Amino acid sequence: MAKLEPYFGPHTGAMSLYLGIFQVGSGSFQAFSDFQVRFAGSYSALGHSGRFAIALGLTDQNAQSVSGACQLTLNNQTDNAATYQISEQKLVVTTALNNTPLEIYPSQNGTQVNNISNHNIWIG
Repeated sequence: MAKLEPYFGPHTGAMSLYLGIFQVGSGSFQAFSDFQVRFAGSYSALGHSGRFAIALGLTDQNAQSVSGACQLTLNNQTDNAATYQISEQKLVVTTALNNTPLEIYPSQNGTQVNNISNHNIWIG
């Protein structure tokens, strides 16, 4: 079912940002509804620091869909022609902003986002 709730862990309050097993930052969900989510935070890892932001909107806004069009924003770059598909209890987003599709799913009482620039990020 194409509502965002089943593919995200808790989304209220301050959240930690992990790269693998290392806590590298923090942030919060600034918006969360059935069809839109926005997370923003900051990180410091591997000699780099900066802001991390991801926003996803299911533009078809159809709770019964298992695939469709979406809008994805990663760090101020937006793909208005991204697509999503529900696959094995994961929300898989294909976008021109990333070499491989993103996988989003709940994990260990948080949200796992795999394949962002070849990194796996956990928010929780």
